[in-house]
Amino acid sequence: MVNPLWTFDRKRCKSYAGIVGVDEAGRGCLAGPVVAGSVLLPASFFGTASNRKLCEDINDSKQIKEEKREELFDIICKLGHKNELFWAFGSASVEEIESENIVGATCLAMKRAMEQVSLRSNGIWQPTTKEEGGLFEEDSKPGHSWIVSVDGRPMKRLPFHHEGIIKGDTFSLAIAMGSLVAKVTRDREMKEISKHFPIYDFSSNKGYGSPKHLRSLDSVGPCIHHRPRFLRNILNTENTDKTKIQDQQSQLSFF
Repeated sequence: MVNPLWTFDRKRCKSYAGIVGVDEAGRGCLAGPVVAGSVLLPASFFGTASNRKLCEDINDSKQIKEEKREELFDIICKLGHKNELFWAFGSASVEEIESENIVGATCLAMKRAMEQVSLRSNGIWQPTTKEEGGLFEEDSKPGHSWIVSVDGRPMKRLPFHHEGIIKGDTFSLAIAMGSLVAKVTRDREMKEISKHFPIYDFSSNKGYGSPKHLRSLDSVGPCIHHRPRFLRNILNTENTDKTKIQDQQSQLSFF
């Protein structure tokens, strides 16, 4: 059965050189960086039957179990080795999340991922800077231009031309691939961090506000990988109700 995400992008890029899909992971976490993935699919990608077969199971990373995400990420890497597609990731640190806020840091991560995927493709696609105040612009040269799609609404602070697709990782193959790149890359980094800070159980919760993570925050406080901006109003203080704190922490996990 043909993946509907494949069909969606194949139809969209008939008059274009290809599609660049971008998504992020870790935007709502209490700890760790925010990571963006960018995947470039030339229009020729959709003309190869074996590529279609390999992409049958690709979907929004949030709907796929961890083991399967790793398998699909390996497929993306193999396709990249054959130059069937190009992929890259970019990240923004805890310090940048603190200074730029999470939206600004997410845009930094996306910008870096887009720049890297352009380099990996040897410049077959180059991001173009949008005019100040603009979100995205349609290129008037079908066949010689690229569709650049970001999951969600257009990002005002992302400096490159792009379109936003609400729940794009459930519609677009390129965006779904970007979500897999971002999620797997970030999860691997959180597992490495967990080796040095096992008390927070980052290898399991990946920085989200799981019960064990929240209990550790309550008992020992944050580590260097926690986001001060996210914790500022939820760490225990005198005369603060613990139930209210946990409710606030849970809400932050879904930002």
